[in-house]
Amino acid sequence: PDRDADRRAVHARAVDLKASERSVSDARDVAVEAGAICDQAEIELENVFRDIDADLGKLDRAEPERNARATAFPDGYRKEIDPEGEAPLANLPVVRQRIEQIGPHPLVTDVLTRFDAAVETFSTAVKADKTADAQVELLFQEELLARRAIREQLEVAYGKLRGHYKSNPRRAEDFFLREGSRRKPE
Repeated sequence: PDRDADRRAVHARAVDLKASERSVSDARDVAVEAGAICDQAEIELENVFRDIDADLGKLDRAEPERNARATAFPDGYRKEIDPEGEAPLANLPVVRQRIEQIGPHPLVTDVLTRFDAAVETFSTAVKADKTADAQVELLFQEELLARRAIREQLEVAYGKLRGHYKSNPRRAEDFFLREGSRRKPE
């Protein structure tokens, strides 16, 4: 009866470990997808910056007194799109304020609408990416706990076997795999 309880305990822990490993694998797949979506949103944001620069160039040709490009991007738009990952999020409110300083014009309104939409998409993608990465880490920690539970259960079983084979404790070793002790094929 005691052996059956031990077997059930080991089996339950093994099932937990398999489920935990599957959860981590699934979460990693979700994180990879979220990362790809975030990268795509960043590329789209960079493209919106390029389009805005081109549109403001058109506005400068039509109304040079506005100095639209230099107002929105005093150091050029590349400075705004060069940082990778979530780094551009910190500068985006400043860029928006500079675009607003150009003044009222239908083109500026259109630019701000596209800018806001791209920023929202990028911001949402960054949050989703962070959430997915945090979920992977959380589930991986749970997997580590499941692994620890199996190790502890094996240590208990090993102790019981050594106690059972007091006169010849080496017989307890036969119940456990030995890594690296297999004979090489000839």
